[in-house]
Amino acid sequence: MPAASCIASVHTHGTGTLVRLCGEIDIATAPDISDYLDTLSYAGAAELLIDLRQVEFMDGSGVRLLNRARARGDGRLRVICTDPTTLRLLRHPSLRMWFDILDHLPLPVTDS
Repeated sequence: MPAASCIASVHTHGTGTLVRLCGEIDIATAPDISDYLDTLSYAGAAELLIDLRQVEFMDGSGVRLLNRARARGDGRLRVICTDPTTLRLLRHPSLRMWFDILDHLPLPVTDS
């Protein structure tokens, strides 16, 4: 588990990895989160699921780290978010978000 205080937990979720973030994701916290997500991407997680439901604030640094995580990984990136302010940021028309934004934790996908 990384030292970043805004990474609440990291768990296996089916064939992927669930990362629950909390607190504030900004210029001060984003580099540590980004480094950790890079580590998960390089480890070959089939899916990276990032839960933002406990995040109280996120700025452009958070958007950049999500896009970086998507670009670095070979698998799928999905984000769980229900906060209206953060959703407005993620859905801003000038941004190109190449990941799904969900409103709940999906059932885990398993290899059959």
